[in-house]
Amino acid sequence: MRYLIRALKYLVYFAIFFFLIVGIIYLFSTQKATGLSFVDLFKEGSLPKIAVFFVAVAAVYPALSFYKKEIYFNGGFTKYAEMVDEVMKSLDYVREKQESGCVTYIKKGAYARLTRMYEDRITFNTTGDPVIVEGYRKDLVRILSAINYRVRQESREQDNE
Repeated sequence: MRYLIRALKYLVYFAIFFFLIVGIIYLFSTQKATGLSFVDLFKEGSLPKIAVFFVAVAAVYPALSFYKKEIYFNGGFTKYAEMVDEVMKSLDYVREKQESGCVTYIKKGAYARLTRMYEDRITFNTTGDPVIVEGYRKDLVRILSAINYRVRQESREQDNE
């Protein structure tokens, strides 16, 4: 169900973005013919093809942009929970909720959440080892890199002691 909702959100997002750009081009066109309407900008029969293209892209995009990744902690998630909170806070995330075996974070700013169409949730499934982290691919790569760096840094500090 979540996949379908994401696909519909992206369909609307892509359509608005497309028509906004075409509308701007139409408004600033210097060679407008008299009586030319917005719909006349497209060849006859091209709008259904554009719609099919948007539906196809919106159907595939959530599969490409959201994924799950495993992360291994030396000693379990509870040992590094505070460090994960610090990393998430430094990346402008706040804890949304913490339940048994699951911790979720969302972006702090309303603008950042809006640009991601409120699909900014990062979920840590802490029931097993490795911990499974789910979210938007671009953000997840940055978050997991920061967490891995901090885990390695703490491990080196403990080895030096």
